[in-house]
Order: sequence, then C-alpha cells, then structure tokens
Amino acid sequence: NELGGANGIGRLDLVESRFVGMKSRGVYETPGGSILVAAHRGIESVCLDRCEMHLKDQMMPQYAEMIYNGFWYSPERIALQAMVDKTQEKVEGSVRLKLYKGSVSVVGRKSPYSLYNAQIASFEDDGGLYDQNDASGFIKLNALRLRTLSAQRGN
Repeated sequence: NELGGANGIGRLDLVESRFVGMKSRGVYETPGGSILVAAHRGIESVCLDRCEMHLKDQMMPQYAEMIYNGFWYSPERIALQAMVDKTQEKVEGSVRLKLYKGSVSVVGRKSPYSLYNAQIASFEDDGGLYDQNDASGFIKLNALRLRTLSAQRGN
C-alpha cells in the first residue's frame, strides 16, 4: 500500500450513480487494491481460458453492483459467487509488477496451472501440436454469419 501510494497508484476520481437515484462524486486512493487487482488479472490471464475470462469479465459489473447496492446475501449474488469460485480453483502463481508514475504493469507471471505453452504459441516447429492449415476451415466457418449477412443486405 505504501509503495503503491508513493508511486501514485490507485487514485480515482469518479462520479457514481447511487442506488437511490442520485449522482455522487468520490475521490479514492486504493493503491494496495489496485496493485492486487492488476496482479490477480495477470495470473488469471495465463490460468483461465478465453471463454472463462470473457464470462467472468461480463458478469463482474453486475456482481459489483449487487454488492455496492447491499445485496450481499441475495440468491443471485450467491449464485454468481459460485461461478467465480469455480473459475478461481486453478488461479495460482506469482506475478512480477512494475509500479511507475501511477501505473501498474505486469512484467512477468508463473503458474503451475498456466495454459500458456510457448511451443504452441510460436507457430513455428511445434512438433505437430498445431497445424496452421486447420485455421482456414475455422476462419471460413466463423465467417459464415458475415457472408450470410453480406448476401442478404447486398454489402
């Protein structure tokens, strides 16, 4: 917290839309929280797959709003919590951060549950783990909706 504060991390000036209908302005300093969020997101980036991460990102604003509005014990918050807990089962590891002039940068991450595989990600000689020819069918299939739209709308 002290180190983050000294680097200007986590200073927020925001206007909130309160549950009761009014707008309020808040100025907050959350250096430790901002650093923890950056580190956690850094380790999640190697431990969660794309769809897990997207789903979690989509539901977080709703989850935060429930808590902000005082619905900690609501059944919907508890249901979302179960989903979050499930995604976090294999999120573990260490993260190196750089703090500088108000920003937090992830500069390294390691996890025993990392899904990152440099051999596959290189697209070079991967020992047959990934065949680039597979991508053409995948791209064609994923573009089907766009071709259909274009044909229908004359674009």
